[in-house]
Amino acid sequence: MKKGKLFLLAGMAILLVAGINACKGVKDTKDNITSAQDFSSSETEFAGAFDITDDVNQSDGKIKKGGSTLLPSGAIFTWDDSVFDATGIEYHINFGPLGTTAPKGMLCGDGKYRSGVIHVKVSNNYLAIGTVATVSSTSMDEYNSGDGTNMFKVEGSFSVTRTAAEQLDIVVTGGKITDGDGKTAEFTGSKTIIRTSGSGTPGMWGDTYEVTGSGNGKNKDGDTYTWKITKALVKKMEVGCAKTFVAGIIEIKNTSANTSLKIDFDPYSNAACDRVAKAIFGTREIIFTVK
Repeated sequence: MKKGKLFLLAGMAILLVAGINACKGVKDTKDNITSAQDFSSSETEFAGAFDITDDVNQSDGKIKKGGSTLLPSGAIFTWDDSVFDATGIEYHINFGPLGTTAPKGMLCGDGKYRSGVIHVKVSNNYLAIGTVATVSSTSMDEYNSGDGTNMFKVEGSFSVTRTAAEQLDIVVTGGKITDGDGKTAEFTGSKTIIRTSGSGTPGMWGDTYEVTGSGNGKNKDGDTYTWKITKALVKKMEVGCAKTFVAGIIEIKNTSANTSLKIDFDPYSNAACDRVAKAIFGTREIIFTVK
């Protein structure tokens, strides 16, 4: 598999917030939007943690220091166990302390800023079917990620299992993010990412991916919600397409809400690279452009 698989979901962070101002005043809509915001932040930061560890893990099909294109030169890469055995291999990455002024972290190759420590365990050769990679951070690790100004402390773990040559299954457990104001949100779920075309070409460009999954969480107000990809999200790694999905639907619903919030990435049913999407709130629909 190639770099940045889970990052396919990170573009949703911008999308899910885009229609907020148009829908204020409706309680269910407001509640669902709060959950959508917290979901998008959680998904984005866990996606970023996947991206940078996946990038390291797949270098030449095995772990290789210096093979990553996302890991910055200033990050400290430390082997806990660099020899494959019955327990696989282990390492951790230290991005340094969280700064007090922007940019509050170390700039990585994917444009995100990071600080603190993340831990990685890999059961076997990363490209082998059945290999499981686990990425984790605890409160003591002080792992933060964000845009350099708005940083989120990330806690929890996720496992990545290669179930086929072109497929990864990801499970997030105990996910938690804390923003700069000390407000926390929780996040769990599972996703499957499949490359559907482009396996014969080098790099990500020209490839197409499909993403499915579901899960639940608790927003910063303490309300629980569910999220589900109800129609597979499609991502084309092409100029004009790569910033967001060209098709697919995701639904977010507060447990106490009567209606859900849906985002349709293909409102005109043409899978065009137009960055146009549709927000659906009950019987209301809003067409907007992904920024």
